[in-house]
Amino acid sequence: MREQSLLQLVHGLHQAWDIEDLVRLGKRLRSCPYFAARELMQDASIIFCPYNYLLDPLIRESMDINLAGQILVLDEAHNIEDCARESASFMLDLNSLKTTREELDGMVNNNIRRSNHEPLRAFCYSLINWIQESQSLMSDRGYETACKVWNGKDVLDIFHGLGITAGTFNMLQNHLAAVMEKEERVGLNNGKEDMVQVPTISTSSSSVLKGLFMVLDFLYRENCRFAEDYRVALQKSYAWVNQVQPDISDAHGFIVRQRPRHRQNARIKTEVLTLSFWCLNPAVAFSDLSDSVHSIVLTSGTLSPMGSFSSELGVKFSIQLEANHVINRSQVWVGTVGAGPHGRKLCATFQHAETYAFQDEVGDLLLHICQTVAKGVLCFLPSYKMLDKLRDRWTNTGLWKKLEEQKAVITEPRGGAKEGFDELLQTYYDAIRHCGER
Repeated sequence: MREQSLLQLVHGLHQAWDIEDLVRLGKRLRSCPYFAARELMQDASIIFCPYNYLLDPLIRESMDINLAGQILVLDEAHNIEDCARESASFMLDLNSLKTTREELDGMVNNNIRRSNHEPLRAFCYSLINWIQESQSLMSDRGYETACKVWNGKDVLDIFHGLGITAGTFNMLQNHLAAVMEKEERVGLNNGKEDMVQVPTISTSSSSVLKGLFMVLDFLYRENCRFAEDYRVALQKSYAWVNQVQPDISDAHGFIVRQRPRHRQNARIKTEVLTLSFWCLNPAVAFSDLSDSVHSIVLTSGTLSPMGSFSSELGVKFSIQLEANHVINRSQVWVGTVGAGPHGRKLCATFQHAETYAFQDEVGDLLLHICQTVAKGVLCFLPSYKMLDKLRDRWTNTGLWKKLEEQKAVITEPRGGAKEGFDELLQTYYDAIRHCGER
């Protein structure tokens, strides 16, 4: 499955194929389609992938994606801003940071690349101490939650006091690169002298350090150009975790361990401290693309106004094409509806959306629209959770049945199962074909 020519000659995949084709072939050959796709990527002319494969520096590094001189085509580009902000953000909890520190402790104590592991350990110690000292600054934000937020420049000042500056950060980056290198040395293997692999930190610890260094790289880049585009939040919450009861010895000193299904797990309420680096500006992550690629083509039906979109991404589009809409202006009305048929205010905050009064008012409004508007009505909701909540409520009140009397009601399913989606599309096409019968 590694070579295009073999897939074409031996397995009959002569045309462009999708991931389902590779999965079926992988099952037949007992091979991994994921790693096969990564191998095939090296010789491919066109590669399809999600936005974050291009925008997220950590994914680009792990997937060995080099964008230098490439042509990027970003379809549905109106979604790129949220993905760019998320790609330049990072979050970790205090326990993960402590685990990383302990692993670095072990490397230093065992004299493994000590000169490189020691500065990384000192960095973790400084960050942990700052997090613990900053708990007193947090303000209550709700039931068992507290938070403190700093802007990027304030955090850089705090880090400067911890000895973390642009200069020392560059050295830390070099130390991390050094400890991640694969290296073999002469050592003992089963009592015999042999070449052995030098131990490296675990994947989880390297992910913690790489994530932290990614956001710090953005914060220090180009004389702290993006510092104001970040907010750093320290948050406290509580979570219930399972804790296995320790083994207890009997009267004779023997440890009697129960079978796994008979062992009692205690539910412990545990404090969780989370440090989040929130990127507020999509131009931060997008700057990596615009500085290295040959050209970027962004396509979408909803990019206007182009001026604000260009400003958000921090790039100027030298070539722009805005086609006229296929629908005449006289056929379109855009507005907001502030209240429902019974005069209740449609305030969709979390507190109001949970009430039956709000859910019933939205349902009555939708029913009124379906009774008034001929043919199709498309209703968007903010989440599957809200969709399920409204459908359950309207089913109990009988409103769902009234909607079905007016229209063929089709709801988007959770997940991406191709078979179920094809069946849903057929139902949709049948409803369009027979809409005049209702």
